[in-house]
Amino acid sequence: MSRTPSGTGSRPPHETARPEDERRELDLYDLIEMVWSQRGVIIAVFLVLFIAGGAAAYLMLNKTYEARARLLVLLDDEDLTPGAAGSGDGFIIEQVMQSESEIMNSETVRRIALENIGPSAVLAEGGSEALALRTMRQSFSVVRAPSASVLIPVIESDSPERAETILNAIVDAYLEYREVVLTGDGAAGVTERRLQANEAYATALAELDAFLTANDITDYDSDVAALRTQNAALQTTLATAQSERQAAAAAAAAIAARVADMPANIELYVESSAENLLIEKRLERESLLARYQETAPPVVAIDREIAELEEFLANGGVAGLGQTRTGVNEVRQGLVQEQLRLESVAAAEAMRARTISGQLQSVQDDISRLRSVEPEYRRLAQNVEATGTAATALATQEAEAEARQSLSPGSADAVRIVERAFAAPEGSSLKKLGVAAAFIFAAGTAVLIGLIRGYWTQHVGPTGQRQRVARPVRTADTTEGFGPMPSRVAGVPVLARMPDRGSALARR
Repeated sequence: MSRTPSGTGSRPPHETARPEDERRELDLYDLIEMVWSQRGVIIAVFLVLFIAGGAAAYLMLNKTYEARARLLVLLDDEDLTPGAAGSGDGFIIEQVMQSESEIMNSETVRRIALENIGPSAVLAEGGSEALALRTMRQSFSVVRAPSASVLIPVIESDSPERAETILNAIVDAYLEYREVVLTGDGAAGVTERRLQANEAYATALAELDAFLTANDITDYDSDVAALRTQNAALQTTLATAQSERQAAAAAAAAIAARVADMPANIELYVESSAENLLIEKRLERESLLARYQETAPPVVAIDREIAELEEFLANGGVAGLGQTRTGVNEVRQGLVQEQLRLESVAAAEAMRARTISGQLQSVQDDISRLRSVEPEYRRLAQNVEATGTAATALATQEAEAEARQSLSPGSADAVRIVERAFAAPEGSSLKKLGVAAAFIFAAGTAVLIGLIRGYWTQHVGPTGQRQRVARPVRTADTTEGFGPMPSRVAGVPVLARMPDRGSALARR
């Protein structure tokens, strides 16, 4: 409601009100006033919109005919085929019925039905297949009662005969397609995919074989394992050969050092006449002792001769005299032979080490070569494994599909037609509803236009500005048309005064 300014406001009590401060909040009386002032415009807009909308609804909203059918879905514990329409057996009825509804309301079912009856049976004026499918999609629906195993397909059309024909075609297509889905009529497609997978597997295997042949590989993993084993064995053998060569060379060097200090030839023995004479004298003394005493002059004389000879020999009187025999130093000769043997062993081990080194280098080169081609081999091997796995899986699917096709079609016959569609004797029309909607729309739009025009005329336009400027200036202690406001009434301070909007409106 409008409020008269009072002395309790933010503006000083005796400050003169400016024209731009005259805008105030609109209340119900202001709205009614604006509507009443624009009643001519509102009536004109209402009549135009209502007549146009009503005529359009009456002419465009034709009578429609609804066709219904009823299908019973059997739920038998011995035959769980209806459950297969969902995601598995043992499903509750709501899930089974929802699955059957989705199958019936699928685009494939509508396409099969359209192929059976043709677009001309759906569109009275004729049209394309896409337009006929869209019409069937928009007018067809499936309803069912809660906790009931009955499906109710519904379709609407402008002709009862056309509705009956379309719905019966959809029901027949649903029964046909449902059997195809549940019995798995995909063996042909699976067979084609299996053949493609077999071709892909053969191609991948041929590429792998060509790769192995080009790189001189029998089996990559086995060859790599064998080369690594051979590499380890050759490294061990090489280390042994090198250590034996070093040991033989060291021993030969030590013997060579000893041989260098030994003479090649040595004296075997030396013969002289003095020694022979000494021996003869000793024999002669023994002969004399057989006949004489030791103190006998012959014995004493022989003893003196023996003593002189021994002294002569002891003093080296016969050194360099007599016959001397020399020969090869057998010890040195044995050492030389051992030295030669050890040097030959060292040479043989060195040659063996060189041979093993060459073999080891060849093996390491082969290992490096196989390592360089490992990524390509792994890729080709993975392709072979993947295509082989896919071919095996598709072969299993093909066998299962063929097994399902070999079953009797009755295993999927769990839906019974309770009631086929028939031509509805009466149709329903939305003309009344369209006329009512046109009335509501026209009335609302007309009132809105009237309010906008009235607000513009009275508050925003030039006329509304002149009316606000012509109004008398109000102060904080006066109200329009009521004179000064008393400061106290019956001893109580007066803070504000609410005028009678009815009388104020009458004065306007």
